[in-house]
Amino acid sequence: MKLNLCTLASATLATTLLLLQSATVARAGGTEFSGSVMDTSKGYDLGTGKFQSFPFHVSVSVRGGYDDNVNLSSVDEQSSGFISTQLGVSYLFGSPRTQISLNAGGGLTYYFDRGDDDFDFGDNSDDFDYNVYAAFAITHKATPRLTLSANMYATYQSQPDFQTFNFATINFSRQSQDFFFTVNKFSAGYAWTPRFSTLSSYTIGYTDYNDDVVSVFEDRVEHTLGNEFRFLVWPTTTLVAEYRFGIVDYTQSDYRSSTSHYFLGGFDHSFNPRFNMSFRGGVEVRSFDDVNANFQNDDGDETSPYFEFTLNYALAQNTSITWTNRYSLEEPDVPEALTRDTYRTALSIRHAFTARISAGLNVAYQHDQNHATRLAPGFDEDSIDVGLWARYAITRNWALDAGYNYTEVASPDALFREYTRNRVYAGATFSF
Repeated sequence: MKLNLCTLASATLATTLLLLQSATVARAGGTEFSGSVMDTSKGYDLGTGKFQSFPFHVSVSVRGGYDDNVNLSSVDEQSSGFISTQLGVSYLFGSPRTQISLNAGGGLTYYFDRGDDDFDFGDNSDDFDYNVYAAFAITHKATPRLTLSANMYATYQSQPDFQTFNFATINFSRQSQDFFFTVNKFSAGYAWTPRFSTLSSYTIGYTDYNDDVVSVFEDRVEHTLGNEFRFLVWPTTTLVAEYRFGIVDYTQSDYRSSTSHYFLGGFDHSFNPRFNMSFRGGVEVRSFDDVNANFQNDDGDETSPYFEFTLNYALAQNTSITWTNRYSLEEPDVPEALTRDTYRTALSIRHAFTARISAGLNVAYQHDQNHATRLAPGFDEDSIDVGLWARYAITRNWALDAGYNYTEVASPDALFREYTRNRVYAGATFSF
């Protein structure tokens, strides 16, 4: 993995501004740039059962399974059995003024039969896949009016996590590529009056692919400054007007670097303590810094609708539903396009049948419309991912789990991008 000044600057900023999305402010689950971080304040499900409340958890998992397309290839598909081990650490701390969550971990997957794929130019010929991540979130009530928060996330992965990039709106190439990604968001919320408040934020993200060819058109730094003006209409409803300014700076090329203005309006509404929704909608105006005439017929400006919508519903004490939607301009993962229109929707259902038995269903769909240029025609792409999982907690520390994932990418007008994948696994988890 290549490290440069951008990585150092991001890490330094994340460390320096640790005092920092207001816990009292509900937000839509959208993005301030092409990849928003997942909500780390809720933590990850590293435990095996709800036996007791303890702020610090360590989890070790070992799984075995079968993958019928280990290289995510459209030709010469290779299947293989695999075995993986994962380590996770979760820490939660709460006081009347400060809330902290820390999640970190890593995993290693060994494929028994994965060889070279002549049609995939990534670093995927090894028998091992790696996945390391760290997430930190802190919210601090500095005064009764002022709330500071920080939300930071970093990962290094051998393959893109389809669930992550859909639920977290991170857009990566879906082919096997080692990459590093980090995003750090800092915000300050201030209540000027009992009904009027503002939420100001700054977000910095960095993407770095290991493969030199992919790095030329994918490596980038993204900055976003945003400000929300919030008015409490009723105790359960807040109207929001928002402006964002975004900068995308590609580190190895200039033709796709851009600036964007977002003009948005929306609302946050709670129907009851178990049911809430959030919406933002408006327009994005994007300008490219150095558009080459070979790529664009006009001056390079793009104007597009933008919306994001999130719904959270706890049907019962042991059942929860989350539904997210987003439509926006995004950074493409092919070198021939300047930008693309993307619609994402994801549904997650979790249910605890008993204190020991739980299961879930995750369904994610994405439609991409890559814009045409003078060098290449535009093309559409549809992706769907379905995941089923179940867990049985044998004791306080031991659990068995099993799951199945189906992924399909349909891109009839683009060579070698289509593929289907079936993946099944079972294993055991020890946590304490």
